[in-house]
Amino acid sequence: LMAAAEYLVLFLAVATMGAGLPGLGDSALIAAGTLAGEGRLSLLLTLAVALVAWMLGSLAGYALGQRNGRWLLKHPGPLERSRRRLLERGERAFSRYEFTASAILPGFVSGIFRVRRAIFILGALAAGICWIGMYVCVSYFLGAGVARLIGDAGTMGVVGVVAVVAAALGARSLLAWRRRRGGRRW
Repeated sequence: LMAAAEYLVLFLAVATMGAGLPGLGDSALIAAGTLAGEGRLSLLLTLAVALVAWMLGSLAGYALGQRNGRWLLKHPGPLERSRRRLLERGERAFSRYEFTASAILPGFVSGIFRVRRAIFILGALAAGICWIGMYVCVSYFLGAGVARLIGDAGTMGVVGVVAVVAAALGARSLLAWRRRRGGRRW
């Protein structure tokens, strides 16, 4: 009975993470891997529950983005112009990097940009296998402390990539703004 509750908590936490919502998915994967390493949970069942939860959460996020995401970006109101530009840029990026974007971004973003369902499923599956496999297997074999360190390094890597991309986009926007002004100083 206790193991069933642990699998249920794992399912709910990973489904939430798969949908792209903040939650305890990473921690639940580390805890489940550690419990499996101690023999209190089955490793194969842990991996299966986590992957099914990830895919169902990802598909729910995808459907939500497909149904309501564009409306949120297009509706009139504050920052409408910025949101519409974001939508245009996203369209260009997703048309060129559909699989990669569906593997590294939350499911609702792929839904907003209408990634083909088959491509999205493959991307979400690849991301889920990598993410779940990393956390569960590392904590299974090496313990929760090592899995947490690897997770922190991965998070820092993602934050670093986002910072570099934001800086590059900011520099590009500044250069474009200066060109439109005829190269004049501020």
